[in-house]
Amino acid sequence: MKKFLVLLTVVLVSVGIVFANGAAEEAAPLDPVQDAINKAQNMTLAELEAAAKAEFEAAGTTFQARGVTSGLKKVLAGFAEKYPWFQFEPFSSSKDQALYTELTTALGSDQYVCDVFMEQDGSSLKAQMIDPGYAYNYVPKACEIAPEDSNPLTALYVNKNFFWNITGDYKMDYLTNVWQLTGADGVSAKRIIQLSFHNPAKENVNMSYLIMLTSDAACEKLASAYKSYFGKDYEGGDGYKNIGYKFVTEFVKNVSTWHSSDTTAVKTMTTMTTGQVVYGPLNKVKDYPTTNDYHKELAISGWNTTIEGFDSYFYKMWIMIPKTAKLPYTACLFLEYYFTPEGFTKGWNTEGYYSINPAVPVAEGDHTLSEWKSNSLIEDIDYIDSVYKDAGTYIRSLVTL
Repeated sequence: MKKFLVLLTVVLVSVGIVFANGAAEEAAPLDPVQDAINKAQNMTLAELEAAAKAEFEAAGTTFQARGVTSGLKKVLAGFAEKYPWFQFEPFSSSKDQALYTELTTALGSDQYVCDVFMEQDGSSLKAQMIDPGYAYNYVPKACEIAPEDSNPLTALYVNKNFFWNITGDYKMDYLTNVWQLTGADGVSAKRIIQLSFHNPAKENVNMSYLIMLTSDAACEKLASAYKSYFGKDYEGGDGYKNIGYKFVTEFVKNVSTWHSSDTTAVKTMTTMTTGQVVYGPLNKVKDYPTTNDYHKELAISGWNTTIEGFDSYFYKMWIMIPKTAKLPYTACLFLEYYFTPEGFTKGWNTEGYYSINPAVPVAEGDHTLSEWKSNSLIEDIDYIDSVYKDAGTYIRSLVTL
């Protein structure tokens, strides 16, 4: 009986300790930045404006932002015009991996680096910023945000397209099916053997594009396009994991020019009438060099056409608050402004940039984000992260320069 009572006492004490520890864990206070973000999430805009102004004036410092696009500088300037009490440090854009290195080096040592950052390459964002707990999310109330864009918060969408010069012998119907880009003739069209592509081992967005081609959503599109192009169903049995891997393999092997700069490749396309197809960002059209109005040269490229399979690949840029931010309320207010039509268009108003807020207009003549999405591949960081090691290794093995 005594042994039973002793055992029962030990069990009860142990259970009490477990519950006590659990309660302690639940009651653990949030760090100041996360706490401020949580409070801001429940504030009205007027309350957030007051909190941000009070924070900013009490801190006696200036706001710092980091990002991979120069458009962010213009949004900061617009925010300063709206809120005269706001001041920010001079901004210059960074390369994505250089910025990840800067962020993780500082945040890994709990050092201040900035109050908000904007990055691309979802696999790196997840592995280097989200999983270690270096970045916090805030969801603005400026517009309704779809679940797939809310956490992490999508700052904007950017698309990469296929371009070719249509002023010579190669017209708008030159590329009608993505399987032409594998170098094989079909029953509905002929192969294209002049393909310019940036090395995916050096261009992370291109790596994510190729990996997304192996996803279920992409395979469904590719299978439909395959049947149309070759006049038969894809049956497999050829050693590939799925039709996506088949397409990726043949697409990469069909690359005839490995360009080192998307901007240069897209510019060169405007004077090249040999039938070369360039894969690059639509937003580079603003960099066309030979006329004062880039729309004249945009009109000679084959970007605005429907291609069986997919028309383009959409990747995202994300905007988040680092865990060591000095001005979290101000960062939240900045994000509220960023997603308004006024804020977003300060930074981006040409083709190839798309806000998650449907109220933000696209450039005249461009398609809306929802229109583009109907026949495009969309970056999915969870899928890319889940297969990155094996798929990335396989893709790198295909690239022979």
